[in-house]
Amino acid sequence: MRRPSSLVLDRKGVEAPIAVTATVLVVCLLIVAGLAIAENFSGGNDDGVRTAVNGDSVKVDFIGTFDNGRVFDTSLWSVASDDEVPKSFSFTKKQQSQYVPLEFTIGEGRLLAKFESAVIGLAAGETRTITLTPEEGYGLVPASKLTSHHIIDEIPLRQTMNLTEFEDFFGEAAANGLVVSHPVYGWDVVIETYSPNVDEVIVRNQPVQGMKYWSYGDRDASQGWEVRVNAVDSDSITIENMLNTNMVNSVKGVDADGESFFLHAIEDGRMYFKYSVERVGQNLNFEITLVGFTN
Repeated sequence: MRRPSSLVLDRKGVEAPIAVTATVLVVCLLIVAGLAIAENFSGGNDDGVRTAVNGDSVKVDFIGTFDNGRVFDTSLWSVASDDEVPKSFSFTKKQQSQYVPLEFTIGEGRLLAKFESAVIGLAAGETRTITLTPEEGYGLVPASKLTSHHIIDEIPLRQTMNLTEFEDFFGEAAANGLVVSHPVYGWDVVIETYSPNVDEVIVRNQPVQGMKYWSYGDRDASQGWEVRVNAVDSDSITIENMLNTNMVNSVKGVDADGESFFLHAIEDGRMYFKYSVERVGQNLNFEITLVGFTN
């Protein structure tokens, strides 16, 4: 037969052991609760090291990158000055003296909210990596800032325009037989019909079938991409933009009006140009290191 617990064997001594046990338990709970409150108040961890809490004024180093790995901003001169580290189109290298830790007060709202809150819980010297969606960062691209184009497209072999349109598009005054370069596709364009007395110019595009041309910018300036001429007939030219999804957000172009844009998306045979700041509509990845406290 199993013996009862020693705490309840002697009915005369039941109350005392239970009371002592309850007292010890309450004391332990109070100690644990006190430690938890103290840690939350001071921003300390189990080792007594201070960690950042809301309201702390801090200094942090950071590296900001897009999903394609290009750095768009940093507080570190070692990153900014390293030519082996890929940079975004909008990245501008500053003077070395300008690369210092970023100072702010957590919760003050001067910076992106998720960036500020990511510092909470860090001790000096610790690093955290976070990703902000476009909604958490600089927002989605407004529809008014997007244009859509077919990746495989048809262009008229001949175009008719007035003198002003010709000069604005090609940047030159019209003249009979003049050969100019197409401002978007780079192939030769010849004036077929022009009379000074008539405000009309007829031009003929002259690409070579099967050839590739550099479009939407200057190759030496890291702008634009290749376009291939798939077919040329008596009425039209069929072109194919040599783009793929790996090039999204990694290509910058310049249109015929001289306006800059970024390749924002490729979907269902169409390419989308973004006429806005590079950071808009992109995920933002941050590597954040807490340098120290200023309060």
